[in-house]
Amino acid sequence: MTIRFVCLANSIKEGGRCLAGIELNNNNEPIIGKNGPKWIRPICNTQHGKIYTHWVTHIKLLDIVEIESTGIPVKPSYQSENIFFKDEQLNVVGRFNRNGLNKLVDNRYYIFGNWGKALSTDEIVFLDHSLVLLRVNEFQVTEKINPDDPGKKKIRLQFSYNETKYDFPVTDPVFSQLYTNNPAILNVIGSLYLCVSIGINFNGWYYKLVAGIIPGPP
Repeated sequence: MTIRFVCLANSIKEGGRCLAGIELNNNNEPIIGKNGPKWIRPICNTQHGKIYTHWVTHIKLLDIVEIESTGIPVKPSYQSENIFFKDEQLNVVGRFNRNGLNKLVDNRYYIFGNWGKALSTDEIVFLDHSLVLLRVNEFQVTEKINPDDPGKKKIRLQFSYNETKYDFPVTDPVFSQLYTNNPAILNVIGSLYLCVSIGINFNGWYYKLVAGIIPGPP
């Protein structure tokens, strides 16, 4: 079965990429369910479901992408958006209008049920989703030294959402490179759309990540 979605994340994931977005109909209109937009995360039969980087380097945020679902069931988990697809069949068929993003932002008060940076193994069992789109107006980038590679800094995004301040790592490789080239890149931007995701288990915690960053209107 052919599935179409707008790409809202093409992020770094364990030596590969994590692609994700919101499903569209044949008229490129978002599919909205009872719990909001229907998210899609294509995965492969690889460790943690990662997609090989060279398969998706041509895909940009807001691209409209088509995949062919294999129909193979995915093990139930908090990553309810996961779907197996036929390898390498990732076709860009158009561009999504940025003005349509406001209809897709999440309206829950907390991000994944709490105000922290991560969920515990006890908390994750109650979560039924792992992707949201937020719009934020207060934000700044910070840098953190990578202890495993002191010459390479890790980029984080601090932002306010529903009167709560958050601080998550950025796994959007395009934004990270743009910021490295020009640290003042956000100075003239009034708002951001953020695709926020939940990562895999790391030492008993499931960390929240900024997987995609799209500049919004002033």
